[in-house]
Amino acid sequence: MELDIGIIEDIETLLKNLNGYELLSYAICNERCGVEIYEWLAERSKGPLASEFRYIAEEKRKHADMMGELFKRLYPGMKPLEMNAPPLDTLPLCEKIMEARTVEEALGLALLSEALGRDIYRKLQGMTKDESVAGLFRELFAIKEDTYERLRAIYNRVVEEWE
Repeated sequence: MELDIGIIEDIETLLKNLNGYELLSYAICNERCGVEIYEWLAERSKGPLASEFRYIAEEKRKHADMMGELFKRLYPGMKPLEMNAPPLDTLPLCEKIMEARTVEEALGLALLSEALGRDIYRKLQGMTKDESVAGLFRELFAIKEDTYERLRAIYNRVVEEWE
């Protein structure tokens, strides 16, 4: 699978110029998009795999809610921006995940998506000067890493079953 690196570089450039308010808005949009992707995957899967995708969607919903609460504390009376920049962790993969023909392919793309997301949160952590926001991104990085490891274990089980 080929990723359009130019799009990723353009969005990273955009993110470098955002303040804490804008970065946190972006992260909220990112997690909400992730909820949609994993719910979509759950609807098209069966058994334990569907349950795993629903679990991940719910975790992403919790992350978005957690970021929303931090947003309310940091920016009282304001609403998060609706960002024009699509989420980096799903942008190059969203369409491909939805076109996947096998469970293995969808899981492989989901793994790549989580790895991209993990790396994005690490970058966002270093880009903000607000320690509360940086701490949230640090926590989200760890959560993405956990999700990646969870998906990797599922992927390995699926591959073993097919062999």
